[in-house]
Amino acid sequence: MNGKLRYIWAKNREAIFGYVIMIAVAILYISSQKKFFTAYGIKSAFDQFMTLLFGALAQTLVILTGGIDLSVGALIGLTNTVTAFIMVPIAGALGNDILGIVATILIVLLIGAVCGCINGMLIVYGRLQPIIVTLATSFIFMGIGMYILPQPSGEVVSGFTKLMMGTITPLKIPKSVLWLLFSIFLLWIPIRRSKFGQSIYAIGGNENAAFVSGIHVKKTKVKTYLMAGVCCAMAGILLTAQTTVGDPTGSDGFTMNSVAAVVLGGTALSGGRGSFIGTVAGVITYSLILGLLIFWGVNSFYQDMIKGLILVAALAINALQKIKLRRKPA
Repeated sequence: MNGKLRYIWAKNREAIFGYVIMIAVAILYISSQKKFFTAYGIKSAFDQFMTLLFGALAQTLVILTGGIDLSVGALIGLTNTVTAFIMVPIAGALGNDILGIVATILIVLLIGAVCGCINGMLIVYGRLQPIIVTLATSFIFMGIGMYILPQPSGEVVSGFTKLMMGTITPLKIPKSVLWLLFSIFLLWIPIRRSKFGQSIYAIGGNENAAFVSGIHVKKTKVKTYLMAGVCCAMAGILLTAQTTVGDPTGSDGFTMNSVAAVVLGGTALSGGRGSFIGTVAGVITYSLILGLLIFWGVNSFYQDMIKGLILVAALAINALQKIKLRRKPA
């Protein structure tokens, strides 16, 4: 039994550490929010990290391969803009709000997949560094979004917000809880247990060894960025459900926030080690910290500084863990 516990600890210590931090921050957050244990308080807490959750899932997939995606925020902004721009016209053309919502979601998910695929193909077949490619495409995606909506505008059909971010009666369970479960059990776990998921870890651990073992490295990388694009599109759709408008420049912060959440959750930036389960803890921790800063009335300038310090601290912890692994005798 002790051996099994040691194995679980060795395989998941970064994620476990992330959940310990999450619990500590959650206790502080709950003690500061007297109305937390109300239907509104719980819903508000879950709703505030939904967009970041899917953006962080996208970032987790990419980072596990040893890459990084700096276009996450811009792609969330683009898909948010497109959703708000086309939903009402499509619903009007189809003569049905529900059909309009379904058609819009499918179109936006396709756009996310195409944008992610472009990132992957430029990186793989152009033999370019992920950080350079995704930085460049972030400007392109933002530019397209600003061309569509030069300023925050657009609209959604009546009932879209309630459909995506409402509550399930009579228990009044926030639908954001269902989105959390969906991201874990219907997205992450099937990916993790698939051959594709195993290939992601193998590539992040040692790309040359993965290639020698018969893994199609290029195909897997392109597919990873494609999946990341779909996750960003899902984040953009949920963001639209919350704000009801499109804003191509309003999602810039999600790029660095997603990186911070991934690292706080224990995923190694070098790739091959980590899990979206840990990222969930990172997302909740990061979102609750930002919520506390707002609740305490911290000036926005200091909020940015604190965000940067959190990212630096997370990176430092990540680096220390990497050094320990290197020094550990075989």
